[in-house]
Amino acid sequence: MLGLTPQETAQVLGGDWLGSGDLPPLRGVVTDSRRVQPGDLFVALPGARTDGHRFLGEAQARGAGAALVVPDRGQRPPGLPVILVPDPLQALGQLAAQHRRRLRATVLGISGTVGKTTAKDFLATLLGGPAQGCYAAPASFNSESGLPQAVLATPLDADFLVLEYGINAPGEMARLVDMARPDHAWLTALTEVHLEGMGDFETICREKSILAEAVPEGGRVYLGADCGESVVPWNQRWCARTTLLDDLRDGGGHYLRDQPGDYHIRLPDLGEFRLPLLARHEVELFAGAARIAADCGVKPDQLAARCAQLRRPPGRLSWHRWPRLSVVDDAYNASPAAMVAALDVLCQLPGSGRRVAVLGTMREMGPRTQAVHQALGPELASRPLDLLIGVGRGGAWMAQAAQEAGFSAPIRQVEDAAEAEALLQEELQDGDQILLKASRAVGLDRLLTFLEAWAQPASATLESRPDPQEGAA
Repeated sequence: MLGLTPQETAQVLGGDWLGSGDLPPLRGVVTDSRRVQPGDLFVALPGARTDGHRFLGEAQARGAGAALVVPDRGQRPPGLPVILVPDPLQALGQLAAQHRRRLRATVLGISGTVGKTTAKDFLATLLGGPAQGCYAAPASFNSESGLPQAVLATPLDADFLVLEYGINAPGEMARLVDMARPDHAWLTALTEVHLEGMGDFETICREKSILAEAVPEGGRVYLGADCGESVVPWNQRWCARTTLLDDLRDGGGHYLRDQPGDYHIRLPDLGEFRLPLLARHEVELFAGAARIAADCGVKPDQLAARCAQLRRPPGRLSWHRWPRLSVVDDAYNASPAAMVAALDVLCQLPGSGRRVAVLGTMREMGPRTQAVHQALGPELASRPLDLLIGVGRGGAWMAQAAQEAGFSAPIRQVEDAAEAEALLQEELQDGDQILLKASRAVGLDRLLTFLEAWAQPASATLESRPDPQEGAA
């Protein structure tokens, strides 16, 4: 939705335009050559594993209207219009900032250490989605390359834009805010994550607070129930009004039905809601999203009607109920707080099958990596699990700490996801309820194909071959 011609784009960026003739406005902006559509601007980003300049030919073949490149980075395909800039990533942010200034939309910025993507999707749904002029960042487009693409994909006539601001190191939030200043902000939670880049919890809170500081007077900063004290050193700089969101654990709401998959709650001034959610922390996120949507003008009956449309992102508490197994896939990312929340979900699932936790390493924990894994030992020992499988070094630390804390069920340790699959092949029993939880790089999500195949009835895997254990009816 850029709407600028390649020549105009070059002028905005102060780049050198290498092309000929009058070209039509660029349609969109992408950094992945596989996603290029005719008329898009392809931004060739240098990366840790590859370089976008290697894929200029593919982008051209897919119909790119122009490419944003650095000078002297190898040969370029003949006939591909290009804009030369010193830093394509910085230029991408400049384009986003320019587009943000053109938008009439109210921008709602979400950050925090857990729950950002789910909160973003819930809020966008409750605001009515594209049918009601609300747009949101796709998937987890929350980084210095992802967030500007979300901004640039937003139509000029949008009424709301819900963005997710994700950071791994100091300085990143300030750059994201420069690309897309929010009108309102929501900090979902503040816990220890990304310690490898952030260093300590205080730095996390300070950097996250930059989003709230960017909200103008007349806007609102919404804080999750656990955020208030964590931001005290910095909230004096905020000029927006602060709202502490309902805490369902402390009288801020009421559970009428406390069952995973079918929660029923009452929120003050908003009414009653039936929620197809799996975990209490998802209910907390819904309550926050509902309050913010109501402040944006959504009526309680509209909120209730949209509850059935709530969807969690893939890999975040995706609940697969197959004939012989139930699997909770929460293997997209991991932190200590998210690990505890996922274990609670497993233990609260309805059913009498064994509870099997397959837990892997939590990445980006810095010098305290071993300690944060070992700290989960008592949490594991206090829960009614029937089998614990630790994957990788982090899994081994958790398993050992659980054993030392008095965990009495069987414990198994494996090196990687492939070994976990081989072990599960031996250990699985009908009716098992399984949790997959680790950072994405561990690859536990790759177990889903095997688990789904194992979980099918014998007739589905053995064609029409009769089961010798079954008699005629």
